[in-house]
Amino acid sequence: MPRLGHRMRLGISRGITGLLLTLGVSTSMGGEVVHASRWVAGDAAIYLELSHTSPLLDRLLTDQYQNALAALPGSEKLTQSETYKQAVAVLEQITEKLGTTWQQGLRDLTGGGVVLAVEGKPARPILIVTPTDPAFLTRLNQALLDLAREKAKSKDQPDPVKSADYREITVYELDRKGVYAIVEGKLVIVDNPKTLKQVIDRALDGEKAGTSLADDADWKARRAQVGDPQAWGTVRIDRLRELDPKRFTFKGDPKLPATFLFGSWLEVLRKADWASAAFSWTDAGLGAELALPTPSGGYPEALKGFVPPNGRGATKPVNPPGTIASLSLWRDLSSLWEARADLFPPEAVQGLAKLDGVAGQFFGARDFGTDVLGPLGDEWRLVVARQDHASLKPVPDMKLPAFALVVDLKPGDNDFAQRLKVAFQSIVGLVNLGGAQSKSPPLELGAETVEDVTISTARYMLPKAAPNAKEPVHMRHNFSPSLAQVGNQLILSSSVSLTRSLIQTFKTPAKPEDATLMVKADGRELADLVEINKTRLVMQNMLEKGHDKTQAEREISVLTQLLRYLGLAQLSVQDSAETVKFKLSFDLAK
Repeated sequence: MPRLGHRMRLGISRGITGLLLTLGVSTSMGGEVVHASRWVAGDAAIYLELSHTSPLLDRLLTDQYQNALAALPGSEKLTQSETYKQAVAVLEQITEKLGTTWQQGLRDLTGGGVVLAVEGKPARPILIVTPTDPAFLTRLNQALLDLAREKAKSKDQPDPVKSADYREITVYELDRKGVYAIVEGKLVIVDNPKTLKQVIDRALDGEKAGTSLADDADWKARRAQVGDPQAWGTVRIDRLRELDPKRFTFKGDPKLPATFLFGSWLEVLRKADWASAAFSWTDAGLGAELALPTPSGGYPEALKGFVPPNGRGATKPVNPPGTIASLSLWRDLSSLWEARADLFPPEAVQGLAKLDGVAGQFFGARDFGTDVLGPLGDEWRLVVARQDHASLKPVPDMKLPAFALVVDLKPGDNDFAQRLKVAFQSIVGLVNLGGAQSKSPPLELGAETVEDVTISTARYMLPKAAPNAKEPVHMRHNFSPSLAQVGNQLILSSSVSLTRSLIQTFKTPAKPEDATLMVKADGRELADLVEINKTRLVMQNMLEKGHDKTQAEREISVLTQLLRYLGLAQLSVQDSAETVKFKLSFDLAK
């Protein structure tokens, strides 16, 4: 095991120890074990729960994860600092005194779960830690208190810990840094004595102390929906707004790109009264889910173009060979155009009005809203994939991936499909006019047929002579723009090779899913692309950041390691009548 990785592990426990030293610990046990949520008031605005700490610690302490942390920029500087070394020394002293290891100590301390809640007005934080072994918590508390007092005595300082009894439970206070006690075998840390007394009353009096969060019907329903994740939390956004309206009132972003991508979800954030999230990290990977309620009474009419009808959704993302990322989105652009005055600020609406003139130039005087957006379907897909760079002529020095936009066309308007091909040719002509001013080679129009599908192509004219070996080949040679139509699917791609792959893919039509948005990203494919361009990226790193070659190579290596570790990432957003669910997962490298 590398020494640096070992120290990074110690850093995890240092954080726990520092928390205990700052906020404190105390003693008193007995009674039936109850879940910590019963000690939280029913009006809590924030509730976070870590249920299974041992599996999480097991994964945090693996060689693979720790070596990745050790490779991060700044980690070596951290572990060489005096503050870090002193914290490690304190930790080793405590664990030796307790006759355990810090790894086992963490498991014993947190094995029963950790709960963090914020309740009341003004907001009061409460941290409740349930140990696997309450006796270990008592011994750890005494060791920390002894250490704090010995340190103060050695410096001729007064006792840093004040203590008092409340209902036969010892309460400790660390000089305005927190109040704490061990209540029924659980460590309770709060900000002031009054809050701690309230928690103790709930623990000892049960239902007599008032309704707890665990008795709230909505809380129980949301908790039951997520099953048994390692971590779960819920936030009452309405109560946060009451505490601080300016900070917790979300107004959204009316700018065009944000509204187009997130319009209905911005509306959800503006009006949501609550949110809940769950997190799990297993052998299969890492996963997180966020749920928010849909607006009461449904979405405004202007937002109907963002939300698919019941039983419909985006089509499964395409996955040609070498796919780095693939996105699929349901959007009714024709409806959004009709509602543009309600969705965007006046300056954005004025800018959109210019599209009518542009559409007239490229689409035979067609009206943009009805005759250009109208024929477009509601399925939008974007794919980014690696190219076979060896087949490119000439081979560019900086090797970029290919990307393609796939648009669904409504049947019945054959003239529009033909107009799109003409528009493609017109755009290539404009690119050539701009390139002539910078003396760039022109794009040559062409066509080829694959699987009975005609592809309109454009390739940069090859130089008359082979480029000098010492001169870099421009990155423009990554691109060979192309356009093709397979059934109702229109493909606009940066590379003719990707267009060929997509034609093969679309021979088997995909069915709509129940999600509005689906995204997949393959970290391994992206890492391979970084490796291909490593020499250029190292040089760029040295020029932009002033690193030497060793430092630059280290940063690029850390990036590739991280991408490979994250593996396949998937994001989906599902709109339903009651909730909007965001799901994110990573199929981590084994």
